[in-house]
Amino acid sequence: MSNDFSGKVVIITGSSSGIGQAAAILFAKSGASVTIHEAEGKKENIHSVRGEITDLIVQKELIEETEKVFGRIDILINNAGGAFRNDRNQRSMESLDYCLNLNLKAPIALTELAIPYLEKTKGCIINTSAPGAPKGIRINNLSPGLTDTPAINGRFKDMEKMAKFFISQIPFGRMAKSEEIAEFMTFIASERASYMTGQIITVDGGLLIHSPTIKFD
Repeated sequence: MSNDFSGKVVIITGSSSGIGQAAAILFAKSGASVTIHEAEGKKENIHSVRGEITDLIVQKELIEETEKVFGRIDILINNAGGAFRNDRNQRSMESLDYCLNLNLKAPIALTELAIPYLEKTKGCIINTSAPGAPKGIRINNLSPGLTDTPAINGRFKDMEKMAKFFISQIPFGRMAKSEEIAEFMTFIASERASYMTGQIITVDGGLLIHSPTIKFD
């Protein structure tokens, strides 16, 4: 898949590694100006904002600095997310708050902040379920399966048996590559998907349809 994003401005959260990083590279190669979050290094068409994505100040900086630097916002990709932090008690209320803030509240807050700018460009949002279609903004959710990222590898490092089990459940017999998921991101964000909104696109190597065969006597 190849798409031309010349003149477009993209914000990608959680883009220091894995899928977010691959997407940032692909969008930049396709001509887009990109605001990345949590990544090192800057190039001419890449703007970087650092900080905890659950922090309202960081959220505002992502949106406002992008508009200030590039003059517009066309695409918001809410990619930052995850489970419990390893340094926290997973059963604590603090850990639960962290998960809710990262996976639910932060994307909603960013969406609310970005909508006025996206309405002007008839842009799109990926990975959020907030209502925005009446304003001409396309909103879709990309649901990747098990993907070969530093975060996943870190979790599986001491769980070899579990890793083999999960991979055995995937008909393709392997994890996805970050670059493969990034290709779908650029497609969903492109004009080629101009009539697609309110959809959940699952890219999981067939994991969703993998289930034990029902036997009838």
